Amino acid sequence: MSVPQFCTEYMLSSLAGKNLQRALSVLAEATGTTVILFDERGEAVVGPMAGTSLFRQLIETAPGRERVIAAHRAAISPNDERQAAALAGGWFDRFAIPIVRGDRRAGTLTLGDRPREPLPETVVRQLADAAGVGADLLLAAARELPCWTAETHRAVGNLATVMAEMFVSLCMQDEDLRHRIAELSAVYNIAGLFAGTLDLQAILDQTARMVCDVMKVKACSIRMLDAATGLLTIKAVHNLSWEYLEKGPVSVSANPIDRAAINGEMVRIADAPSDPRVRYPEQARREGLVSGLVCGMIYRGTAVGVIRVYTGEPHTFTPFEESLLQAVASQTAAAIVNARLMGETLAAERYARQIAYAGDVQRRMIPRQPPGCKQVEIGALYRPTYRVGGDFYDFIQLPKGNLGIGIADVSGKGVPASLLMASLRSALRVYAYFTYDVDKIMAEVNRHMCRDTSAGEFTTVFYGVLTPDGRRLTYCNAGHDPPMRLRHGRISYLETGGTVVGIDPAAAYERGIADLQPGDIVFLYTDGAVEALNFADQQFGRKRLAESLKRYADQPAERIVQNINWDLRRFRGLADRLDDVTLVVLKIR
Repeated sequence: MSVPQFCTEYMLSSLAGKNLQRALSVLAEATGTTVILFDERGEAVVGPMAGTSLFRQLIETAPGRERVIAAHRAAISPNDERQAAALAGGWFDRFAIPIVRGDRRAGTLTLGDRPREPLPETVVRQLADAAGVGADLLLAAARELPCWTAETHRAVGNLATVMAEMFVSLCMQDEDLRHRIAELSAVYNIAGLFAGTLDLQAILDQTARMVCDVMKVKACSIRMLDAATGLLTIKAVHNLSWEYLEKGPVSVSANPIDRAAINGEMVRIADAPSDPRVRYPEQARREGLVSGLVCGMIYRGTAVGVIRVYTGEPHTFTPFEESLLQAVASQTAAAIVNARLMGETLAAERYARQIAYAGDVQRRMIPRQPPGCKQVEIGALYRPTYRVGGDFYDFIQLPKGNLGIGIADVSGKGVPASLLMASLRSALRVYAYFTYDVDKIMAEVNRHMCRDTSAGEFTTVFYGVLTPDGRRLTYCNAGHDPPMRLRHGRISYLETGGTVVGIDPAAAYERGIADLQPGDIVFLYTDGAVEALNFADQQFGRKRLAESLKRYADQPAERIVQNINWDLRRFRGLADRLDDVTLVVLKIR
């Protein structure tokens, strides 16, 4: 990205624009001048900011504003005499400070519009006529207009230069931030790649291709380690010839580069044809390989292979490129291990049939599709860790057009959790039909679950009743992750209720009321979404979950839950999903 381009993008960005407006407004007031920031094309991107009453009046009208901008633009190109005379016949001095990084001009800061001596009345009236403002008011403002002195002229010029240098620094910081965002995006995309397939060869082929695309290198090779023989065998490549690939297996013990990589070192190759550590330098020369970077694919302390990248020109790899290759190597190692273990994770045939049957029964308990509501658009998603799980959500059609909405998370996983879930669902439906008060419903459900649960078993439940017009949700939260209400970009939480159900039969519950407006979104979820872990053992967290909700808020409800689920999958990469995930979105029309 060129210097002018990134500076222009910085100037036009909303946050930077507001900050620049404030800074230049303060500069104008402090110096009693008019300040404008132009881009490299001579277009005014910030300002004019007027620090005097006279020029504030002038720029309030379109003709006056255009003339002020034209006069400042003329200061950038002083050879244009027609433009130089566009404002008061040259009565005003202006500075034009170029914004430069290296030999590139990214824009110009102009500052001035103070006269060298008091303005004659005829000049002020000419300005008033040209701008279409009242002459009397402008004459009064002209009497207060400060004139340049040698001292103020010099001081303001120095200050303008400092401001221009500060702006260059801001542009450079913004450029660095954009670069870091691009780098993080690359890591994010590569991690997302692994979420799409468990086919080992497909993962390796896609990884080799993706690494070349992201790192802008000539070629990539991935070798798998046979722990029994100590040999590295090529399993995937990108942009390498068949002749190069026919070199055969490489022994770790005889190759210092791969041995170091297997032991966790990042190995740098400045020039492959002349590096004494390279086993086949002549083949590297014929292949056009110059600089290289080699990293071991290590999963939980165990090496599974080596990944190499090469450039076609001399290149010094940056710390980011090294960390990126390290991240890819770690993710690929995990993908390899997971693929190898797939067969070992299959349950016995009899147990698998039982699980499949239980899963079918449980899926029939989950609504196939949300109910149709005129005032509310509903999207829902359920992803159990195993074929059966302890999460569930439900929609209950109630009298007078009310809609019951429940979501719950039973402690534990698998068949035991699914059985408790079925018991909870039945109890909730029975009591919801005959009792309207949600706090009383929750108390009855709690007593029912206390009879069905053993020590250490419990359930978090959120249940609410939505009015037919979609404007009020009466709810009770029994220890569940609090649903989010998104309104105008701000998140609030629905927390009123009580403790989890299934522990204390005497527990009391409260009900809460959430008033809703068109455009509001109510987001229900289980802790599997909040506690999802990546390979660094970092949780997805409620903050990321809220950011995902805001990011997709303008989409249909069903798309919102699908996209949030994809955010979770990309965050995890190929890390194990440790808990069920259930998402429900209510979008108020």
